[in-house]
Amino acid sequence: MDFLSLRCSPARCSDTVLVGSKFCAFNPCLIKSIFSVEGCEPANRSIICSIGNQEKKKVVVVGGGVGGLSVGGRLAREGFDVHIVEKNAQVGGRLQSVILSPGNENYHDAEPGRESEGDPIVVGRRETFRFDTGPSLLLLPQKYRDAFAALGENMDDYVTLKRVEPAAYRVFFGEEGGVKSLDLLYDVQRMCAQLEQVEEGAAAAYLRFLAYAKEALDKGTASFIERDFKSFWDYANLPRLLPLLKHLSPFELLGQHRARMSTYFKSSQLQALFTFQDLYVGLTPYNAPGVFSLLAATEITDGVWYPVGGFAEVRDGLARAAQKLGVKITAGATVKRIDHANGQVEGVTLHDGSCLKADIVVANADLPHVYSNLLGSYGSRQASNLLRAKYSASVIAFQWALNTHLEGLSHHNVFLSDQYEKSWQRAVNAASILEQPNFYVHAPSRTDPTVCPQGHDAITVLLPVAHLGEGYNNGNRSEDEGIIDAARARVMDTLSRSGIRIAASNILSELVYSPPKWQEMYSLQYGAAFGLAHNLPQLAYFRPDVADASIKGLYFVGASTRPGNGVPLVLMGAKITADRIVEDNCKR
Repeated sequence: MDFLSLRCSPARCSDTVLVGSKFCAFNPCLIKSIFSVEGCEPANRSIICSIGNQEKKKVVVVGGGVGGLSVGGRLAREGFDVHIVEKNAQVGGRLQSVILSPGNENYHDAEPGRESEGDPIVVGRRETFRFDTGPSLLLLPQKYRDAFAALGENMDDYVTLKRVEPAAYRVFFGEEGGVKSLDLLYDVQRMCAQLEQVEEGAAAAYLRFLAYAKEALDKGTASFIERDFKSFWDYANLPRLLPLLKHLSPFELLGQHRARMSTYFKSSQLQALFTFQDLYVGLTPYNAPGVFSLLAATEITDGVWYPVGGFAEVRDGLARAAQKLGVKITAGATVKRIDHANGQVEGVTLHDGSCLKADIVVANADLPHVYSNLLGSYGSRQASNLLRAKYSASVIAFQWALNTHLEGLSHHNVFLSDQYEKSWQRAVNAASILEQPNFYVHAPSRTDPTVCPQGHDAITVLLPVAHLGEGYNNGNRSEDEGIIDAARARVMDTLSRSGIRIAASNILSELVYSPPKWQEMYSLQYGAAFGLAHNLPQLAYFRPDVADASIKGLYFVGASTRPGNGVPLVLMGAKITADRIVEDNCKR
């Protein structure tokens, strides 16, 4: 049978055919990207690949973050035997929620309604406050739905999404003169009216910006973010690029983000309103390319959403969906090394000395950590290149359980400094934190009242700082505490200046995460909270590949590989990695 030209009817979508020396029971329409098979209707079955009568190929996923859970579930559905090992007590990586009980120094991984030793943990009752300690805004919701659908599930059976209304953000400006705050509104007419009050002609400029940014988002996602580039020439394919250039200007995409926004708006406040999102990827408006306009575009056009019950609902939903497909998940198991010999991966060895044999290993840990610590001398050579790469900022994160409700805050809030350009210089010590720094405030009770008792607040503050490789605290624990104290004081003072009434006596309990803690919890190089930066030399094809070039069977998924960081991109990356594994293991 010549099945490069195979056509089938829906009734034949469970045929068994010979692929080289391997037998695969498969749905041809699900591998049309490999074999150019056309004409099939979608089916629930996909590739189940084995060699002869041997057992399923074994996969060990190192790290149970969002990428690990998603790629593990995808591979299990393709017929692989998948085991996810996670060093922490809970899967999810940086996507976590915690429950804090004021007066009780212990806090708990969020599992709404769960009871544990000691006080009952019931979200929304007066004993508890819930915080999302990692991602706090949900963008591109369709990518989440796609991730669940790839595991054969409907996301609505696991997670309830609620759009943040009426604005994606409230942005507070620290500078004297001008407006004190602006809302990033979904309603186009109201948004235009608001912008016209700041700058004449800004409404028309906004509509031009929005149209271009939306086109960049739609075409850029399909052409650059979701594609698996196996070579530079695949990436720089002229027949693919030339049609795009008719719609997308290289100057808009690659020029300095702040400079590009100045072609739309004269007001420094409006320029800031549409560029502050660069902090999500660890960049600044002064070193980020204009392509990151797509961040503002998706916030305005697709909306900003929140999972009711916290981001742990996404984590737990993906874990349950993967387990239903047969994925084994072991938490509290730290991988000591990834075993390989003669250019072939062999499995992993845990810190307790036990070994897990595998045909394929997928590393969901931070890539610099994988090469520096898990792959021996070979990894050390590769790590030297990664350690010279650019890294994102780190952050000091405060979780505050408050005995008062902070009036004047929206769900998502950004406070911008009165020294805007200088404020993007990363603080390395207490003295270098500006009087009014840039920071983000998450106040989810505006959308989901279960996060805290009525009349109270559960507030998360993220203040960008330097990572450990940039001299943060010089490795001194007491200096770390000094920076944290200075950051807390600056944040509270800035909130008060902005009309948000808060005092130290309002804080019932506090959790704090600083660069050393990010490094400890998630093995993040330099404690850089967003991993590898997204500057031009580290975008798309130029980020680390999803497969190791020398060790067969070793793959990667997560924020430090393609396409990049942020939950939607990591979920897209899980598809790229899973598809590459299927392609590599189900053809000659």
